[in-house]
Amino acid sequence: MLSLSNTGISGNVPAWIWKIGHLNLSHNHLHGNILVISEHAALYQCIYLSSNRFSGPLPQIPPNAFDLDLSDNSFSGELSHFLCNVTTNATYSLQLLHLQGNKLSGEIPDCWTKWSSLTYLNLGNNALSGRLPESIGFLTRLRSLNLYNNKISGRIPFSMSFCTDLVKIDLGDNDIDGGIPTWMGTSLTNLWILILRANRLSGNISSEICQLNSLQILDLSDNNFSGIVPRCVHNFTAMATKIILSGYSNRSYNSTNFRESATVSTKGTEYQYDTTLALVTNIDLSNNNLSGGIPEELTSLVELKFLNLSGNSFTGLIPQSIGDMKQLESLDLSRNSLSGEMPNSFRVMSFLNYLNVSYNHLRGKIPESTQFMGFKASSFSGNDDLCGPPLTSNCTSSGGPLKKEDNHESGDKSSSKIEWLYVFVSLGYAVGLSVFCTTLVLKKSWREAYYEFVEEMWNKFYVYFYIKWRKLTKTSV
Repeated sequence: MLSLSNTGISGNVPAWIWKIGHLNLSHNHLHGNILVISEHAALYQCIYLSSNRFSGPLPQIPPNAFDLDLSDNSFSGELSHFLCNVTTNATYSLQLLHLQGNKLSGEIPDCWTKWSSLTYLNLGNNALSGRLPESIGFLTRLRSLNLYNNKISGRIPFSMSFCTDLVKIDLGDNDIDGGIPTWMGTSLTNLWILILRANRLSGNISSEICQLNSLQILDLSDNNFSGIVPRCVHNFTAMATKIILSGYSNRSYNSTNFRESATVSTKGTEYQYDTTLALVTNIDLSNNNLSGGIPEELTSLVELKFLNLSGNSFTGLIPQSIGDMKQLESLDLSRNSLSGEMPNSFRVMSFLNYLNVSYNHLRGKIPESTQFMGFKASSFSGNDDLCGPPLTSNCTSSGGPLKKEDNHESGDKSSSKIEWLYVFVSLGYAVGLSVFCTTLVLKKSWREAYYEFVEEMWNKFYVYFYIKWRKLTKTSV
């Protein structure tokens, strides 16, 4: 046994090193070609060379190889010489084959019959093409199938229904078409993770999928699914019951404790989960053509943490019981046609730290809570009849937004009131003055009395100010 992982060593690897039974040189700067990994006298051989700079074709491996991790290198070429050019009478013991993140190309060969011991297969992040081969059904012990981010086309083969031990299927980011096979719900009852995002899948989401009651991660985003969400989603009991970590010790593989991982897109970002994967519960149906209402049954999944239904054609109200999903951390309902008011039960969702309901037809007042004050206004934009913080539009007494026209109208009314006040005051002054002047002209006795009054007042003011002036001048002298 030799373990030199994460030691920073570089250069070529000597030929004698491949005779070591348990070899771990992962996460270094090693390079060069590997033609053959020699058979060792040990019962099982484990080779871990991930995250280096090895290149060239994949090496030939001995029948007693148990684990082979060549991920995140620069191996190239096709898989056929590696999988198909094997010893005729040999029985291969390989359980873990990890080839993610290389430069492998060509079709996935139809010669898996010799590899029936595989429990973990990862060919993700390569340039593999063609259809999924029928012989993949011979991998009856397979528990994790990872073919994401390739160029695989065609339909999911029926032969995969014989892989009844599968707990994870990740076929995301390919060109697979057709629909979700109905046998998936009846044959693969152990499925824990189903990721089919970013393909060309279409049709309805059949109710058979609800039989996968162990499912914790369901990602069907960025496809062409249509119709309604099955009302039987409450059968996803793993998303409705509290997770007990001790029950998930079987999610690791072989003696090296190689743990399962998955990429989950949530809160507008992609996250890689491995050690905490058992705690993740996620449903992502975004960017499809789904319609109808959001089923009330969905809110019974009280242990669900991430829910994304954005970019569809959902209509109707947000279920009033949405507040029952108290473990929800991320909820995206944006870019649909939802209407009505936002339920007040949102206020009790204390773990909710990401919410997006933008570009719907929601109306009324946004529920008031400290949680909601922390969300951006963009999370609620595109709903013209929605009001209250964090939006800048205030609410009226009836709960609707205060429109700009209303502000203009009230302003016009108040300004017109002020203008009319000036008119009436001026008019009253003019009328009073004209009546007084007319009376003086027509009534001689009033006119004489007025002039006498004015003359008397003038004389009094003159005498008063004259005496004051005389006193001041005497004092100064």
